[in-house]
Amino acid sequence: MTIPDKRLIGRGLRIQSITSLLLAGVLLLLGPVAAYSSMFGSLAAFIPALFFALLVTSKFGPDSAAFLRAAVVAEAGKILLTAMICVAVFVWIKPLAAPWFFAGMLVTIFSGWLGMASKA
Repeated sequence: MTIPDKRLIGRGLRIQSITSLLLAGVLLLLGPVAAYSSMFGSLAAFIPALFFALLVTSKFGPDSAAFLRAAVVAEAGKILLTAMICVAVFVWIKPLAAPWFFAGMLVTIFSGWLGMASKA
């Protein structure tokens, strides 16, 4: 089993955070609601990804069974955490621009994938 490079995961998380801030900065030109809606969407994707990374990277090593258990638990936690954050935002944050919320989530998720896929 090849052990993934922890720097690769860190780079993916850094790219997610930078992209989220850039999107919110650009959306600030449209108004504060669009900007903070996208930031909440970005956080709804970033915080669970960080949780997943922290749990899984601690189990990198030769014991593939421990890694698989950690990955399954971390993925379940990630899904639950994402749902809880989304519900909390939609219940407590008013006004909220839902399209920009989901745009922030999508941009954050895709930028993380691209950050880990690129070898540069």
